[in-house]
Amino acid sequence: MRLQDVGTVETVVPKRDDLTDTRKGKLADRLHELEAATSQGFVLVHTTVLEGKQYATFVDTLTQDRSL
Repeated sequence: MRLQDVGTVETVVPKRDDLTDTRKGKLADRLHELEAATSQGFVLVHTTVLEGKQYATFVDTLTQDRSL
């Protein structure tokens, strides 16, 4: 039987033009979180983006095989 740990990284990013620096910072933070997770053996298996009027939310799903 194969067991997996499942985790998510959720990042809320503003869409307003006057918040470009904030948006860049949030996306850089997301990248760092994903890099940290993959360095611990997690694999990115899915990303979805939930679009709102003022924000976009990235939901990244990661898995890691776990031995019995």
